[in-house]
Amino acid sequence: MLIAKGFHALTVPEYIETWFSAPGALIGRTVVCRRGDFFSISYSCAESEQLRILCSYKVCRRSKMLFTWRRDIALDRCSSLVKIRLEGDFGRTAVHVTHLGLEPSDRQWHQDLWESSLRKMRKLF
Repeated sequence: MLIAKGFHALTVPEYIETWFSAPGALIGRTVVCRRGDFFSISYSCAESEQLRILCSYKVCRRSKMLFTWRRDIALDRCSSLVKIRLEGDFGRTAVHVTHLGLEPSDRQWHQDLWESSLRKMRKLF
């Protein structure tokens, strides 16, 4: 995937809606809203009502993004930090995600989310 396409896939709400894959989320039930440097990802799961992830960009460049991340169900906890780096040339782009500051109980859920989401993103391009 080209870096420009990768950047758009990570920042344009309509693209995020196609690749975002939270564990247990229902297909086609994800809505992303973005206002400036803030965005929210709302999704539905079979066993619960609508859930949200709230994010705020700290750095947003074509090859590097850094943003805060907080799950709706964890509002009593501090935000975690997501680092995304796009690397490559015109033929291929690799997406590297590092998610820092997660509670031990949340790590597996987030690992599943990122692995599934990146697989879906790869299929788009």
